[in-house]
Formats: sequence, structure tokens, C-alpha cells
Amino acid sequence: MKNIMLLLLLSVMALGTSAQQPAGQVYQDTARLHGDSIVFPLTLVNAYPFVSVEVNGVQGKFMFDTGLNSDLEINDNAVDLPGKKAVKTGQVGSGQSFMLNINDTIAQVRFKNGLTYQHLRHITSANFDFLQRNITPDCIGYIGHHFFDGYIFKLDYLKRKLTFYKATDQRKTVKDFLNGEKVLAILHFETRRLPNHPMVRVRIGNVDLLGSFDTGQYGLIQLDSEAAKTLEASSLLIQDGNDSNDDPIVNVNDIVLDGNFQTSLKGIYPFTYEQTAPFRKGMQIREASYICFGYRFFEQYKTVWDYEEKKIYVLAQ
Repeated sequence: MKNIMLLLLLSVMALGTSAQQPAGQVYQDTARLHGDSIVFPLTLVNAYPFVSVEVNGVQGKFMFDTGLNSDLEINDNAVDLPGKKAVKTGQVGSGQSFMLNINDTIAQVRFKNGLTYQHLRHITSANFDFLQRNITPDCIGYIGHHFFDGYIFKLDYLKRKLTFYKATDQRKTVKDFLNGEKVLAILHFETRRLPNHPMVRVRIGNVDLLGSFDTGQYGLIQLDSEAAKTLEASSLLIQDGNDSNDDPIVNVNDIVLDGNFQTSLKGIYPFTYEQTAPFRKGMQIREASYICFGYRFFEQYKTVWDYEEKKIYVLAQ
């Protein structure tokens, strides 16, 4: 599973209070979210959140991956796209390469909630067969950050629900996305080169790390050698055997995010500096130690992501 996480991380780096949105709305040309608020039912496959969709008559699922900066990307191993035009080659950490294509041939994308797009132009595709082999055979693409640019979203793994709210001035005041919720913390984040990667300051014991958030993984930690020794000696980093794919996993205790929220994580993956090097450059990670919060965090808490205000609200389940 650790290898699959690395493939996902590197492949996405290579790619570049009103009524709910009525079902049946149809939009043309560009894949951008519309409406004041809209709900997508989620399906979790292992650690990965998916939404049901049909592309050019092919039924399947899009992974909701905040680590991806584009709007939609289609798996052209699953959806026949005869008019695709090759633009460049991407490569993942294993050495596997794949061709990135541009398409003006996406006749229709229809989501389970009724939201429909027709005649989409300039949509990227690639052969994402590794997603089909290793996660789910009906993975037919991704939803990325540009699709919901200008929206706040709430991620709820317990209720299997992804809700988008248009980031209006009124909403910034009334914060209806917090109605009925118990707010545990408000995390203030920064972004660097990539606007889709929220980054926060993290401290574990006396070790400082950079932290980020990504729905496309379980979670990982990469420590320099001295930091790893220090945390293991104080039982803040505990080896927890191997997963079903024989990859080592660790438990991490007393993690403090943004100086005001403490949590622990079980079953995340230890990475070496060399394994993080390819995406460190793209994300402008300069810190010696790094942690990424993925599924193991989101299974514990609901979160609201507000990119304009640079805040993540951590909510009780």
C-alpha cells in the first residue's frame, strides 16, 4: 500500500445557506462547480474517497483527490477517448511513465447527484491503470482542486458525504457550514507553490515538522534521523508492524497542529527523505521533517476546508 501511495502522490504532481443545487442541471464546456451548495455521496474504497459518475456512457468512480491541482482527469484506460492528443510524459517514483493527453471529446460527465456537464473541452486524460489494479477496477478518473475553486467544502467520512458551499461574503459572516457542528479547532494554514496543498506547523514532542493535508492517501511521516530517534525514545513514534502488503506502519502520539490542536494517528507510513524528494520540490517543502494527514486523520474528524480564508475547521464526528 505504501507503494500505491507513492504512485498516487507522484502521479498527481506530474499532472499538473440556500437550497441545494437542483438535480438535473446541465453545464457546457468547462468542468467547474456551480450553485450555492451541493452534496456528493461518497464511497470509501480502503482509504480513498470516490464519487459515482458516468463519463461518455461509462459508469464508474472519480477519486476526490485534494492533492490534484486540475479540475477533472479521465482514465483513458477505462474510457475510450479516440480524439486524445498527447502533450507530455509523466513519470512516477517507480520509474513507470505515462502519457498525458488533452481531450475535446468529453461528450458528457454525469454525477449521481444529477450534476451534468456536456461537451467538455481541454480535459486531461492518462492511462491510470494502476488505480484500477490496486484500488478499484471502476476508477475512471479524478476530481481535483480547480473543479471546486471558489468553494468551501466539508468532508464527512462517517456519513459518507462531501458538501460544497460557495464562498460568498455572506457565508463568510454566517458560517452556515458550521450549523449543528462542534468545532474542536480552527487550523490556520499557508500555501506555497501549489494552492491545493494546505500546510500547517506541527510539533511532536520537541520536534518541529511541516504538515499538509491530502485526501489521496492514508497519511505519512518522514523524519530526519535525529528526530526519529528522539520520538522513538519518548514513545511518541511507535513501530506497529507491517500492513497486509508487508509495508511498515507506525503510530504517532501527541501531535500538535498549529499550536492549538492535539491528536494521535495510528497506522501511517514512514517515508525516507529520498521517497519524499520528488514531491518536496513541487510542494516547496524545505523543512527537514514532514507529516501528511490523510485517511487516518479524516476517519477521526469531520473537516471544513476554506481556501480563501486559509482555515481548516476540525469538527467532532
